[in-house]
Amino acid sequence: MFRRLCAAIHRRLQVTTTLGHRRIIAPSRPHFLGFVKPYSASSVGADDPSSLTASSLMRSCGISDRAALCISKKVQLDTLDKALSVLTLLKDYGFDEAHLVRLVDRLPGVLVMDVEKILKPKLELFRGISLVGTALPEILSARPVLLGCSLEKRLLPNAELLKSILITNANLVNAIKNSPWLMALDTKTKVLPKVDALRAHGVPDDVIFVLLTHYGDALVTDTNRFNEAFDKIKKMGICPKKTTFARALGMLAKLPEKKWVEKVENFMGLGWSQDNVLEAFSKQPHIVRISTEKTRKIVEFLEEKLGWTPEHTVKYPVVLLMSLEKRMMPRYAVLSILMHKGLIKPGFTGCHFLMSSKNFQMEFVTKYQEKAPEIVEVIKRVKS
Repeated sequence: MFRRLCAAIHRRLQVTTTLGHRRIIAPSRPHFLGFVKPYSASSVGADDPSSLTASSLMRSCGISDRAALCISKKVQLDTLDKALSVLTLLKDYGFDEAHLVRLVDRLPGVLVMDVEKILKPKLELFRGISLVGTALPEILSARPVLLGCSLEKRLLPNAELLKSILITNANLVNAIKNSPWLMALDTKTKVLPKVDALRAHGVPDDVIFVLLTHYGDALVTDTNRFNEAFDKIKKMGICPKKTTFARALGMLAKLPEKKWVEKVENFMGLGWSQDNVLEAFSKQPHIVRISTEKTRKIVEFLEEKLGWTPEHTVKYPVVLLMSLEKRMMPRYAVLSILMHKGLIKPGFTGCHFLMSSKNFQMEFVTKYQEKAPEIVEVIKRVKS
């Protein structure tokens, strides 16, 4: 029965590479269960059900005492055999102790799933679309709702629909990694109408592709909010044929209107006009991710140290996303020394901060380190 089901899954998804059933051993990772006291036979009574269960888990699954004790709290003695089978199967698919503990904590029901009829076919579906290695346990332990979805009614239809748009397994996997909800929700009614509406408004498939693979959450959001964000972006004049449109829609559709207003007001409180904010957003939509405190610090730095006006900053809005301590300030220090010594022309440009670390090192550090050796120390302090 299971072989026929797996064969059907692979045929429908047109899997080109058979990965087989080899055991995947995930790299070791530190325990995050520091709050759990080390388990030992003496710390829990021998007749305590959790003690007996934990011992069985340690002996049968080869997991640590702390992980076994944590998981044992979710296991009933009369379903212990089933739980052991589930955990053994999950380990075969690359789940390490941290993954197992997180999954069981968030979805205790996984321990009583039928291994052959329910759990393994779902894991095979994900393996069949090339979701393998550490990505599989990372996603499923973080979004265990995926394992609770029906294979035939939800997971398989969603995979087929998404792949019809994204073409390859690799693209499908990227979409799932960035937005697991694309597989958990009803894609046909939640996502497809939005995709069709975008196409009807002249948004090309390559832009929709970016939206699906990197900003899938925007497509599963509330339809009214999605439409509001779409209308707002059109009014900004962002070209729907450019990938910036996808990034802007991806950011704005997930951002509640109240939060958007707060972001705009924060910039305006720092001396920006509303037009300045909208222009910066239209060039670099990710600026809405920046915290209020970081925005204040970096805008003040740009104005006080570099002498930039808001109009100058909106020409290079990506600088708002850069690290003040690791990039902006060290480069400012190096350039200031060189300007003071008359080695370079005065004035800070966007190029000074946009160029790669390698190019900055060659053009301003290596080139002038003999005439201004102190700049080497500035760079060393950043790297240390």
